[in-house]
Amino acid sequence: MNKLRPSNRTGITAFLLIVWSCTGSAYSFTTPEEYISHIQDSPACSTKQCHRELAAGGEKIPHSPVAEGECHFCHKAEAYPDTFGVEKDQRAICTLCHTAMNHEMQSNTSVHAPVDNGDCTSCHDPHQSAWPFLLRKSYNEVCMSCHALKRLYTGGFVHKPVKDGNCGICHDPHASNFKSRLVDVGFNLCVTCHDNMIAGMTKKYVHTAILESGCSGCHDPHSGGNRFRLKADTQQLCFACHKGKMDEVSQYKNKHTPAYEGNCMSCHSPHYSEKKNLLLDTIDALCYNCHKDKNVWKEKRFLHGPVGQGNCTACHNPHGSDNAFILRLPFPHKFYSEYEKGKYSLCFLCHKEALVTAEKTVTATKFRNGDINLHRLHVNQKKGRTCRACHDVHASDQEGRIRNEFPFGRMKIRLKYTQTKTGGSCLVGCHKERGYDRVNRTKNER
Repeated sequence: MNKLRPSNRTGITAFLLIVWSCTGSAYSFTTPEEYISHIQDSPACSTKQCHRELAAGGEKIPHSPVAEGECHFCHKAEAYPDTFGVEKDQRAICTLCHTAMNHEMQSNTSVHAPVDNGDCTSCHDPHQSAWPFLLRKSYNEVCMSCHALKRLYTGGFVHKPVKDGNCGICHDPHASNFKSRLVDVGFNLCVTCHDNMIAGMTKKYVHTAILESGCSGCHDPHSGGNRFRLKADTQQLCFACHKGKMDEVSQYKNKHTPAYEGNCMSCHSPHYSEKKNLLLDTIDALCYNCHKDKNVWKEKRFLHGPVGQGNCTACHNPHGSDNAFILRLPFPHKFYSEYEKGKYSLCFLCHKEALVTAEKTVTATKFRNGDINLHRLHVNQKKGRTCRACHDVHASDQEGRIRNEFPFGRMKIRLKYTQTKTGGSCLVGCHKERGYDRVNRTKNER
């Protein structure tokens, strides 16, 4: 390398900014002309005497101009000695080769600040690096040198790309047309990795939150304190949108435990479903998951219509109710109950009220002796027997869903029912065997 002697000129001080130490002696360039002469006469910049740390070899990957000895391509005399002969706006130099980057900056609305400011070397080493893309440090460390918000990285549950330092999987480091320089928008971005979600999006029902705000409406994309990086616990998260449902659940006297505790996902899918209301399964299958002992109802010979249809919610409100057994409407659950209008509102969702109000009928019920309505006889009196005194409201092995036995105080009383073509008979502990016939009225002893 040429050894230029120190200049004796003292009037030009604006250029006395860079001093290099070569073979133990100090040399300075006081004019652009001296610098030009130096780089033109020198066969290489990286020698044993100068810039030997940039010499080829070792574990680091060199920048192409460095490897090819084309240092002057970036270090131009006109800019020297302001910034080592490099233009302050480094884009002017970098985009001479990286033309696609220039197009990217011009065609996108969100440009990374260092790129927009022409400070390419704040992230990239212009000479050589052990990291991909000539990064100064690992991807994660480069990003964190500016974006050092602890909340992004220190939650109990960290997104794998964040943990691995692969910020570029989601964010374009240079420019993008999406907010936060994301490489895509909303759901489309997440399925780049979570491709199992793609098939689910074709299902009949998709959670509105996904369609409107993508996955980040519920999940923190970096880290969080809740499983799956949910932005809050499921109770707070679900009720944040379904506030009306929260008010509904809170006012009920009898609350369904999963709804009250905010365990919505025990019944509902947070993403998509073929079932209405994003249910995870059929209604009865969901109910039997917890109420396992009730599964025996399906093995009985005669099922109540809603039970046979697997529609538990026809009678029960899955979130809560002011009625016993979270029933949607009033229904007396004691053995005796004086009949009053409104007490059997639940039953009359399906059955006609004349079933217990008409004294004589030939159409309202088949449980009649001649035209005398035996339902009314049992129910519509001061000491009336409620429906469940004789009928199992879910399922039974006897015709008409007649119970095999019924509770009476601390006892259980057997009930045997026999059906005929036009009537039947009942043998029970509370009276002698009695029969009825719709065609030829039966006379029973008292």
